[in-house]
Amino acid sequence: MSLTTQNVIFPSAIEEAPYLMNLLLIHPNFPGQFKLLAKALSAREGWRLVGVGNGERSEAETGHLDYVHYSHPTGPVEAVFPVAQDFAEHARTGKSVADLLTRLRDRGYRPDVVLGHPGWGDAMFVSEVFPEAKFIAYLEYFYKTRDSDLDFDPEFPPARIDMRYVPMRNATNLMAFAAASRCITPMPWQASLFPPPIRSQLHVLHEGIDTALVAPHPHASFRLPNGATLTRADEVVTYVSRSLEPYRGFHVFMRALPELMRRRPRAQFVLVGREDVSYGRRHLSGQSWKSVMLDEVGASLDPNRVHFLGNLTYADYLDLLRISSVHVYLTYPFVLSWSFLEAMACGCTMVGSATGPVLDVLKDGENGRTFGFFDRAALVDTVCELLDDPAQRERLSRRARETIVENYDFTTRTFPRYLELLQG
Repeated sequence: MSLTTQNVIFPSAIEEAPYLMNLLLIHPNFPGQFKLLAKALSAREGWRLVGVGNGERSEAETGHLDYVHYSHPTGPVEAVFPVAQDFAEHARTGKSVADLLTRLRDRGYRPDVVLGHPGWGDAMFVSEVFPEAKFIAYLEYFYKTRDSDLDFDPEFPPARIDMRYVPMRNATNLMAFAAASRCITPMPWQASLFPPPIRSQLHVLHEGIDTALVAPHPHASFRLPNGATLTRADEVVTYVSRSLEPYRGFHVFMRALPELMRRRPRAQFVLVGREDVSYGRRHLSGQSWKSVMLDEVGASLDPNRVHFLGNLTYADYLDLLRISSVHVYLTYPFVLSWSFLEAMACGCTMVGSATGPVLDVLKDGENGRTFGFFDRAALVDTVCELLDDPAQRERLSRRARETIVENYDFTTRTFPRYLELLQG
C-alpha cells in the first residue's frame, strides 16, 4: 500500500516486528539505483524492507516491500536568495520525508539501517527521526567549477555568475556525509571528485548489473517503426541516452552522422532517447536538441537509414543492444549511464568517449575503443574500422561482456558487498 503525507494509512506490516534486519531505503525516484538490491533483499528471509520515494509506484516497480511516498514537498514557499533556492527545495523535500518517517516511527517502526540517496534532500533529516539507525549515504556526485562537466564543452559555457555559486550545490551531500555511518559512491572516477577527507571515507560500490538478463542472444531481432526487422546480420550503429542532449554527446554524434552515412551506405543508425533534457540546459531557442541538430545536419541524412525511437520498453531496448554492430557512447565528465554498462553486458562492440567515467571501465583495444569526445573524425574512423573488421568486433564484444560479469555482476559481485556493508 502506498502512503502519502497528506492521507497516511499505515498497514500493520509497517509496525514493529521481530526481524533480523529492518532496512529503510530512500530514493526520490524509487527504487533508482537500489532496484536490484531491493528485489534481492525483499526476498531474503528475516529482512523487512520499507521504501520511501516521491510519488506512487506500481507493485511491479516496488516488488515485495512496503512502499510509502510523499506527493508534494511541505513547508512554506518563501522568496530566498536565488543561489540558495536549490538548497531550500532540498530542505522542503527533507521535511516532507521527515514528516512521513515520524508517522512511521510513531506507529512503532524502527529501522536498523537506512540506505538513502541524499542528493535531492530526501534523507536530510533522517538521522533526527531515527538517531539509533545506521545511515549509509549514496553520494553520487560532487560539483566542481573547474575540470568538470560544467566547463567541459566550450560550445556551451556556463554563465559566470552560475559558476560562482557551484559550491552551494554540494551542501546537501556534505550534510549527508556528516551524518552518515558509511558513504558509498558507484565508480572510482566519481569518488575522485570528492575532497580528500571525504574521498578517504568512500566505499566504491556500484549497484550492479543483472548479467543473466542483460546478456547477448544470438537469435535476437529488432523491428523498426517502418516495419523492417534488424538482426545481427545487418550493419547497425546504435546510440542510447535517457535524453538526446549535449551532456551525452548527442551533438557530436549527430555531426558525425553525415560522414558515417556516406562511408557506410548499407548501415542503419538507430538512436534511442527522449527529446526533453535530463542534464544541463535546454537550447536557448526553446527547441529540443533533436530539432536543433536536425536543423543543422538533417539535410545531409538519409531518413530511410536514421531512426529516432524515443523511449523503448526495456525488453525492446535489450534486443536493440543485442543486434548492434557498433554501439557509440559519449558523455561529459559526469555520472556514467546504466546503458553504457548494459550495452557491454549485452556484448556490444563499444566506441566510447575518452572521458573520466568511461575510462573507469573501457580500455582502448582491450574491451572497446575510445576517442576524444570532440574528435568527430576519430569517431567516424573508429566506427568504420570496426565495421570492416568482424574479428576485432568479436574479440572486443566478448571481452566487454566479460568485464561486466567479472566486475559488476549483481549476484556474484555487488550483492555480497552490499550484504557485508549492511550487516557490518
